[in-house]
Amino acid sequence: MAGLLALPLAILLGASAGEAGQAAPRSSRLRVAVLSFAGMGGPAGLGDALGQVLRDGMRQVRGLESVKSGALMESAGRLSLSLGSSLSDDELLRLGRDLRLRGLVTGTYTAEGGSLKVQARLADLGGPGRVVRAEETAGTLAGFVALQARVLREVLSRLAVRPTEYDDRRIQAVLGEPTGSLEAYILYGRGAWHLELGSKEGQEEAVRLLTRATEADENFPLARVALGASLLATNNRWKGSQEVRKALQINPNLAESHRMLAEMLASSPRRPYDLTIQAYLKTAELAPDWAEVWVGLGDAYQAKGRFDEAVLNYQKALALEPNNARVHYGMGKIYYNEKQLYHEAVAEYQRAIALDPGLLEAHLSLADLYGEKGLYQEAIARYDYVLSLDARHPGATYGLAMAYEEVDRNKAIVAWERYIELASTLASEKEWVDIAKKHLAKLRREKSR
Repeated sequence: MAGLLALPLAILLGASAGEAGQAAPRSSRLRVAVLSFAGMGGPAGLGDALGQVLRDGMRQVRGLESVKSGALMESAGRLSLSLGSSLSDDELLRLGRDLRLRGLVTGTYTAEGGSLKVQARLADLGGPGRVVRAEETAGTLAGFVALQARVLREVLSRLAVRPTEYDDRRIQAVLGEPTGSLEAYILYGRGAWHLELGSKEGQEEAVRLLTRATEADENFPLARVALGASLLATNNRWKGSQEVRKALQINPNLAESHRMLAEMLASSPRRPYDLTIQAYLKTAELAPDWAEVWVGLGDAYQAKGRFDEAVLNYQKALALEPNNARVHYGMGKIYYNEKQLYHEAVAEYQRAIALDPGLLEAHLSLADLYGEKGLYQEAIARYDYVLSLDARHPGATYGLAMAYEEVDRNKAIVAWERYIELASTLASEKEWVDIAKKHLAKLRREKSR
């Protein structure tokens, strides 16, 4: 194919950084995390809601990377800390250093009658590290979201983070008027925390809490988005997508919701690429400074066979994040599958892996490429690496069995048996299980001769 694909990627990277409307590239994001607030008065769980408001706001700021509750809990376990209690300054700093954070936020509150006073406490890990107490902020209990939005601004100022115009729009979209029900926000905050734990139990508890949040306020879009994510995590894709769509009907300006819908569509078995592209394009209107949006568009265009458009969108992602591993992975697929450029594809996959060693797709694609080229030992080593990260990965187990067929039939039999055991209960693997059984039967016949 002529056009952009004829150009080396190194040339493409410099092309769009100065285009009108593009945000300036940033080399890294500040890692931050938020804990619940501790205090007196008000309904049970108020501190959870106050913490969630800050998390919602911080996720909209491109210069920040928010650490999830699962990582916080793991770190607290390593340090023998209890996140359910008010941590001392020293404990906050220890937790922040363990997670390599720039900022860790918690605080205290006092609720009396209809009034609310909040004081944030920030562990600033820049330099030697110190804990800073913000000025007390006062407001009404009913206006707790607006009050915390003011606290958010002060925290960002103390971290020397200046929100962009796009950041401000997204913050307003999520914190403008999310819900008039404090009960719903408390349930939402607790549900969102459980969802981010990443465990099966946490996901199931998140569904329960977030369902209650949407019952407390059926027009609470953030709760519906989180419920959609929880349902997706518990393998209820259809209901999950319905919740996200409902959220967007209530508030069409939620960038994260459009992105989530796009990702749901991209992973759908029906592969509705046109709808996926539409959802990503809408996300790009609200968040043109999010590199992952352009990566998603690039992936969708590539899946549809529109390779020049895929490269253009990967280029936009790299203008924002030059070291984005998924872009290099996507370019590797284009180089090999569309252009049959073996060495260029290997270089891109290796670059993706160097940037993100946990990007299993890049490892698998590189292993598949090695296998196609007859480099079976290299393929086996790569599949083994994937299985060291995810011992139950069906694709890596299948690929390992195929590679072993060329070098060690006995090990191939063991790998096929393992694959069939892993994949037999997975609907998505039914066709491949049938193929595996035929391969296994053939190898057993050959061995018995």
